[in-house]
Amino acid sequence: MRRLFKSATWLAATLILMTGLAHAEDRPPVADKVQAYSGEQGLKVWTLRIGERSENKALVQLEDVDHDWNMRIQKMDVEKTSRDTRYSTTVDGKKFVVLILQGNWGELYLSGQANPVNVVYNAGLSEQGDAQAFLTDYLNKAQ
Repeated sequence: MRRLFKSATWLAATLILMTGLAHAEDRPPVADKVQAYSGEQGLKVWTLRIGERSENKALVQLEDVDHDWNMRIQKMDVEKTSRDTRYSTTVDGKKFVVLILQGNWGELYLSGQANPVNVVYNAGLSEQGDAQAFLTDYLNKAQ
């Protein structure tokens, strides 16, 4: 009976470990750190590179904004130029540039709103960000 219990325990532990490893393999690589920007009226913008750098993709989440995108994590295309970095998604079948960053500041464009919102890099918020937790939130909501 004791041998059966040990075998069952070993089998259960092995299955749990294998499930965890398989789940870990499904996770795409991400940058080590989240970059956070803040704007008017408490607006926060969180960005995190997802995939290999050459893929030019990022996760972007807006927080504390009166918009349908509030708290939604979106995977966006990233285009770097000599002047700025642009984050875009598709709105109504067309490319829509959501965020333009130039160094430590930028502009956030929301679909359906005429004027951009100014944002600035926020080191304190960035330090609070957890890249792996951000990825987990995105993966859990994508299912």
